Amino acid sequence: MCIKEKFFVRWIGLIATMLLIMSGCSKDLAPGDYSSAEVGKVKKVIPGTIVSARPVRLHNQNAASSKTLVDSEMARTSGYEYVIRLNSGGIISVVQADDTKLSLKQHVLIIYGKNTRVVPDNGSGSL
Repeated sequence: MCIKEKFFVRWIGLIATMLLIMSGCSKDLAPGDYSSAEVGKVKKVIPGTIVSARPVRLHNQNAASSKTLVDSEMARTSGYEYVIRLNSGGIISVVQADDTKLSLKQHVLIIYGKNTRVVPDNGSGSL
């Protein structure tokens, strides 16, 4: 193999590796991002109120263990941990990407499914 061919093979390998690593980010879904497989699926929805919110960094568990540039970028993904008092009296915690910042004492809906989501309650009344 000539030098150009070796370079090309290594370049393709690097690109393929980066794509595989980046594809592991799907758990960092924001509340507004859905997989097309979720269309038409019924999900359980529970009302609650935010009692605590704190910023967190989201790390990709599937990434290679070495600290590559891609790993460093993924480590910078941010989100929030929300502690929510359910209207039924229970308390839960949900971590999600920072697409929508929710506030303390804000009424929210917890949408249970493959990925649990917390969204603002814009007038569900008394569910």
